[in-house]
Amino acid sequence: MRTNSQGFGLTEIIVSLVIMSILMISISMVHKYLATSSIKVHEQVYSVRVSDEIFSKLKSIEYYYLFDYDSALPKYGLANKTFGPVTLQRSTYPYTYILDEIQVLTTSYAFDRWTVSLKYKLRDVSDINSNGYTSDLRDFVDANADGIDDYDMGIRYLDKNSDGDYYDTYVSTTLSKTVSELPDTNLKEVTLRLYKKNKEVYKRTELISLEMFSGIESKDSGSDLKLFIAQPANNTYLYNLDTSTRQSSFNLTISTTYPPEVIAYRADSTYRLRLVGETVPNATVRFYLNTTSTLLDTIVANMLGEFDWQSIPMTTNLQEGKNIVIAQAIKDTYYSPYAQRDVIYDLKPPVITSAVPQGIIYELMPYIGAVISDTVLSTGIPSGICRDVIDMKHNNVSVSYTYDDTTGKICWTDQSTGLPPQLSTGVWHNITVEGGDNAYYKVRSTWTFMIVPVTTDNSTPTIANKHPIGSTSNPLPTISCKIFDDQSGINPYSIVLTFNYQVVVSSTNISQYYNFETNELSWPVPSQLENGSVNYVSVTASHWATEPVDKVTSTEDWWFNVNY
Repeated sequence: MRTNSQGFGLTEIIVSLVIMSILMISISMVHKYLATSSIKVHEQVYSVRVSDEIFSKLKSIEYYYLFDYDSALPKYGLANKTFGPVTLQRSTYPYTYILDEIQVLTTSYAFDRWTVSLKYKLRDVSDINSNGYTSDLRDFVDANADGIDDYDMGIRYLDKNSDGDYYDTYVSTTLSKTVSELPDTNLKEVTLRLYKKNKEVYKRTELISLEMFSGIESKDSGSDLKLFIAQPANNTYLYNLDTSTRQSSFNLTISTTYPPEVIAYRADSTYRLRLVGETVPNATVRFYLNTTSTLLDTIVANMLGEFDWQSIPMTTNLQEGKNIVIAQAIKDTYYSPYAQRDVIYDLKPPVITSAVPQGIIYELMPYIGAVISDTVLSTGIPSGICRDVIDMKHNNVSVSYTYDDTTGKICWTDQSTGLPPQLSTGVWHNITVEGGDNAYYKVRSTWTFMIVPVTTDNSTPTIANKHPIGSTSNPLPTISCKIFDDQSGINPYSIVLTFNYQVVVSSTNISQYYNFETNELSWPVPSQLENGSVNYVSVTASHWATEPVDKVTSTEDWWFNVNY
């Protein structure tokens, strides 16, 4: 008998393997999808956490200093910019430390780049979207690229100090308040982007308003507590009287007074840094120095919201040079924006050096001057010389002078001639220079000299260091030489410079081209010289002595050609 039995054949095996493969692939894909989703969810969670912290830091930046940033650019895209009021420019962005904190935060979460971009928002009072409402928000609109909002002429870009950027503030005479060179809308739409491997992985946008930083207690504006720091005021100075040298300098009485805009406060072991301000009643005010990472001191406001405290830890942690005093008010679950005050802590009084001339001299019109300098004790920057309190006196009578902020040189200059004064001979002249720095340290120096005229001088004036001579590749050279006389001195009215036989320097304009301190005569050629041209120079000068006649005057002639 024949039996019909069915087994598990090759076909069934192949079909089973295909089905199992499909199932395995499906399970693998599901697992991969779940793993990827888990990573993305995890990434999204800590992206939100990071963005929360970043926005809290951005909101601690003063509104007018909140700009576009890009961590991939030098100085976050703020290189070669100036900041602050147009009357008090700074080349250093004052909130770099906050951007550095954001950089450290994002790096710790493996983000390789972050950017912040701004849009300027304002109320749609013109109803440009024709929705019947004038209370909603719209963007700053500038379709014709003239820097002015197309619907509100008062909102615009304005480079008030013509420095090539819009990072400054100024006082508007129309509005009677501080405004920004950027569109002054009082509301910025801030967009944060986080990147990994040059790919945007997270984006978040929030509104930040000027009112948030003004202390107005409004949920709509984003600020819950007000905080006003009255002392120290912003961009002021601190002095220290712990040494007798600084005490003597501070107590010195000088003839001129400091202008009201120069403000300095005491901060030392006897009189601590005084912190004065106002917030809401019974709020706690936290104080930091240079960074918000370390809390140094806390103060509780009284029932009126006032506080006045001399802080030991804030004083002892001051460093020579620039410091940033940072404060924040906290009460219950509410907090104020950070209030920042920039101060310079000065530990070294200014000095006066290089006072000339002194003793017996023979030159009838000598250079009379000195150098006033302000330097640091060890590190940082000094408060700087306050030119408003500089005074120069001759026999206790103030005289006209010129002062160079860069070099610190001060010299007596006759206002009518632009030259040193011609003083009487045979008597002692008493010169006094007074000054002070912005931290209220003052300095005075006094010296004397007598002019004894020389009638006989057997050496002719010296004309040396002639330039250019022979050949030059510069089509716009400066003709220069040194003119001096070691005995009776050079009479500046006698100096004559001719160029290609034309008088270009004489007694009528000598003050513009002759340096009495260095005895250098310099005249820049006003227009480009032709290639291959030969040019002729002649300089004549006399000294004050009148005998012997053949030694009174010297003349030097030279030439140079131009090859470029």
